[in-house]
Amino acid sequence: MTQVPDLVAVYGLSIGLSVRPRTVLVEGTTDAEAFALAARLEYEATGTTLLGEDFTILAAGEGERGGTSGVIRELIAFRGLARACLLPSGKPRYRFVGLFDNDSAGRRAVKSIREIDSSVLEFKDVFRLHPVMPAEANLDPQAMTKAFERANLQFKGLEWELEDLYPDQLLNAFQSENPTAVARQSEIGGKVHRDFTRDGKARLHRFAKLHAMRCDLEGIVQVLRALRFLVGLK
Repeated sequence: MTQVPDLVAVYGLSIGLSVRPRTVLVEGTTDAEAFALAARLEYEATGTTLLGEDFTILAAGEGERGGTSGVIRELIAFRGLARACLLPSGKPRYRFVGLFDNDSAGRRAVKSIREIDSSVLEFKDVFRLHPVMPAEANLDPQAMTKAFERANLQFKGLEWELEDLYPDQLLNAFQSENPTAVARQSEIGGKVHRDFTRDGKARLHRFAKLHAMRCDLEGIVQVLRALRFLVGLK
């Protein structure tokens, strides 16, 4: 019997991505690197593996090939190929999820991908980053929608990005050295969202790589744990 090639893995490698059975696509390389840093420090501190052979977080592309359009493009491509990659039991070998920032671009991206492929469901196949990422027992999209709304009710209207998960102590230290890195900021429900300049965001991630400790990455670790649950892993 001829062995069917793993089209998903082949396509992934052709665009420089080493996918796993559960893969989350994010907008940029700095996001993927921040998740990798948090996972590494968590493993060093507790021995818990959050990223590994079963689960990974990858940037959809570098530079202009990333962003929301990159996530949309690659998520649709991988989902289509994954239909031909089944386990001997007949279940899908792969599951792909897209994660967007919770800003105007992220909201437009969720709408756009559903216009392209109506089978893509928010709170199942695509998520927007929220201050609280619930890991509820019910993975039904309608139930998850209500869980997200309930958990983030006090932050309604607040835009949210990965950089907002760093603690104030780290962000204040960064801003003291880089006073022009933040264009504006807003606060709702005691949570602060900072709009970093493009260069400021890159400098923040470099700063975090040099100075962040495990405690500084608690917010990102909690998102990692939630994402693992949301793709069906422990």
